[in-house]
Amino acid sequence: MFESVRTRFTDTFGDARGVEVTMAPGRVNLIGEYTDFNDGFVFPMTVDRGAYVAMCPRTDQRVSIVSVRYEERIEYALDQMPKVVPGHWSCYVLGIIEELRKLNLVTGGFDVVIDGDLHLGAGLSSSAALEMATALALQGAFGFEMSRIDIATLCQRVEHQYANVLCGIMDQFASGLGRSGHALLLDCRSLTHVDIPLQLGDYRIVIMSSEVKRALASSAYNQRRQECEAGVALLKQYEASVTALRDVTPDLFEAHATKLSSTIQQRCQHVITENQRTLDASAALLASDFHRFGELMTASHVSLRDNFEVSCDELDYLVELALGTEGVLGARMTGAGFGGCTISLAHKDSIDTLAHQLSHYQARFSLTPGMFVLKTNLEAGVISP
Repeated sequence: MFESVRTRFTDTFGDARGVEVTMAPGRVNLIGEYTDFNDGFVFPMTVDRGAYVAMCPRTDQRVSIVSVRYEERIEYALDQMPKVVPGHWSCYVLGIIEELRKLNLVTGGFDVVIDGDLHLGAGLSSSAALEMATALALQGAFGFEMSRIDIATLCQRVEHQYANVLCGIMDQFASGLGRSGHALLLDCRSLTHVDIPLQLGDYRIVIMSSEVKRALASSAYNQRRQECEAGVALLKQYEASVTALRDVTPDLFEAHATKLSSTIQQRCQHVITENQRTLDASAALLASDFHRFGELMTASHVSLRDNFEVSCDELDYLVELALGTEGVLGARMTGAGFGGCTISLAHKDSIDTLAHQLSHYQARFSLTPGMFVLKTNLEAGVISP
């Protein structure tokens, strides 16, 4: 990818001197789904692929952006941002540029080439990786001071305001602060985080793509957020300290659950139990208790399927195939759901068998699923050959 974006930069703009290539990885969430916007806990790790941005400042105010993947080019004067189309790849890039320009941190024009090797729409946070890579590239080009946490927060704001997706902080935070060889236990309220070593021994993280594309902005994501907020509003009547589902204890929920509609009750139950599963899973991984970790992954999927209702037949079947394979300790959907990926914890000797199982999925859904095994994971920043 490094050589590819540099070559494309030279082919497009004629000279790659002074160009820096910045990469931000995608992420996969080990456990802790739909807890981030509820001020809860998440446990993601970066993956071994991401978004790559080759950038060089100009001497004028012109901005020229080339997307290799989409074969599109956007040019404009820095203070005349073109109309943003939510969900289009450019909304994430333009949003980052505009927010930094309004802060007087980006003060001139630049040329940029963007590419990546993340599977789009698979639930690996390609949009967050693109936002983070763009922001870090601009930081390198213009030399402004901003912490990674503040950059992650800015990227989240761009997702809200330019893509119209009211996401939590997890994706951007994981992409920008995730460390190689570690998973990241993040408290989404305080933004305190702990790096947990990924010492999996003979076990591997296996990601399988359903090849069901899901448009997050048009999915039920924002609806689920509203349903959680409705639960908070009611439970707050009985405990004034409740400001998010993070604050709702199992005892408080049990005492007042019948006052919620069945749908709101289910949504709250998932978040409350998922927060505890996430804390338990991070402790299990730290203790190398892989069987317990796998059990918690599977319990998470059941709750996402039955209580939060964000799975689909394809994801459920991939989880079923994984759990039916000897040597797989746990499996779950990961990401926003309605398509995208599953994640499994599998013994290295079971991976070939698991791969062969995917023929059943192809026969059932007429889709060819992707599968890859994480052997390493990457960190965001400027890269060199």
